[in-house]
Amino acid sequence: MDCPSQRPVPVPPLAADKEVVLQSILISPDESLNAELTSALGTVGQVEIVRVLTSYPTLDNLLRSVRVRKPHFLFVCVEDFPTAAALLSQIDGLLPGLPVVALSRRFEPEVAPTLMHLGVREYLSAPIDLAVLGRVVDSIQQLLKRSPAPAPLLADLYTFLPAKPGVGCSTIAVSASCALADDLGARTLLIDCDLASGAIQFLLKLGDSSSIVDAMGKAGSLDEDLWSQMIGHWDKLDVLHAGELSPLLSIDLSSLRRVLALARSQYEVICADLASSLDPFSVELMRESRRIFVVTTPEVVPLHLAARRIRSLKELGLGDRVSLLLTRHSGCHQPLTDSELVRLVGLPLSFIFSNDYVGVDRAILNGRPVAQESELGQSIMNLARSLTSHSEPGEVSKQRKFLQFFHVPQIKDTDEPWQS
Repeated sequence: MDCPSQRPVPVPPLAADKEVVLQSILISPDESLNAELTSALGTVGQVEIVRVLTSYPTLDNLLRSVRVRKPHFLFVCVEDFPTAAALLSQIDGLLPGLPVVALSRRFEPEVAPTLMHLGVREYLSAPIDLAVLGRVVDSIQQLLKRSPAPAPLLADLYTFLPAKPGVGCSTIAVSASCALADDLGARTLLIDCDLASGAIQFLLKLGDSSSIVDAMGKAGSLDEDLWSQMIGHWDKLDVLHAGELSPLLSIDLSSLRRVLALARSQYEVICADLASSLDPFSVELMRESRRIFVVTTPEVVPLHLAARRIRSLKELGLGDRVSLLLTRHSGCHQPLTDSELVRLVGLPLSFIFSNDYVGVDRAILNGRPVAQESELGQSIMNLARSLTSHSEPGEVSKQRKFLQFFHVPQIKDTDEPWQS
C-alpha cells in the first residue's frame, strides 16, 4: 500500500491540444511596473499571478513560496541588476528548469548575455507591448509542454505514539527531530499533538510561539507568510507546540488537513508526537503517516498496552505502517528478554534505546536534545538517519539539500498533477 507521503506529486507536461492558465510568482519592488504587468496580463489572459513579492526574497523564503504556490514560471524585475542577478543565480542553481521572465522599465542590451547565462530566455520592458507579452506567454506554454517544471516533493510524516504516558516518546521525537534538522540538514517540522499533556514547549524552551491549535484556528487564511510568523524555532528545527494543554471538545479535521497540506509543501520531514489515546485527531495524523512508531518501555504494563495499540492500528488498516521502538533498555537486567518482548507485543523491534536517566535529565534541564556522544544519542541518530535521504551526518551542501525538495517528472508519470 502506498502511503500519502511516499511519492512526489509530479507536474506532467502541459496538454498539447489546449492552452491552460499558467501560474506565476512576481518578484519586483517596482509597484508601478507591477501594476502595468498585471493590467497587461488581464488583457492577454492565460496567466494568473498567485504571489507578489515586493522585495527580493531570501533563499529560504524563495523556496518556501515556490513550494507553497507551485508556479509554472517566475517574473523577476531586473532594475536592481546586481541584486536580481544574485537571485537569478540561486534560481538557476537550485530550481533548474523553472522558467524565468526578466522584467524592467527599459531594455538594457548589455545585460542580456548575463541573463542568458543565468537561464533567462524571455525579457519584457515597459511600456509592455501586448503582442510581445502574448509571444512570451506562448513561449512559456510551449517550453512547459516539452519540459515540465520541477515539482515539489511532499514531506514525509512520521508519528510517534506512546504505549502509555511516560515511556519517553517525546524525548525520542524531540531528539530525532533536532538531529534531522541540525545534523542531517533535512528541513524538519516537529509538531506536539498531545493537546492534553504535551511537553515539547517546555522541553525546548520555546516561549510564546504558536501552537498546532492556533494553526488550525487560522487554517482558512494560512499561507507561507503567516506560517513563518507562527512557527517556533530550536536552532534549525521548526516547531508547533501543543498550546494550552486543554483538549479540544471537538476537532475540525478539515482544518488539520489544511495545516498538514501547507506544512507538507514546506518541509522534507514532519515528526508528530501524539497522545497515547487513539482519538480522531491522532488517528487522522496516523492515516497520513508514512511510518507510525509505537514507543514502549520493557515493563509488562506498557508492553501490554503497546500490543493493544498495535492490534487497534491493524484493525484500522494501518498495521503495515507500524514500527516498534523500545526505550529504557537495560540489557540483561530487564525482566523479559528481547525475544519475549517481541512475542508479547507481536511486532519485531525496529530500534532499541538504552536507559539513560542522567543524560535525559541533563537534556531537559538545558532545553536541548539528548547528547549525541552518549549511547542513547547515537541510537537516536540512527533513527533520524532512517527518516531521511540525508544519510550522512555533518555538513550538507546547499545544492544537494534544496534539489532534494524537487522531482522532475518523466512523460511516463501518471499521478495527479499538483496544478489545478
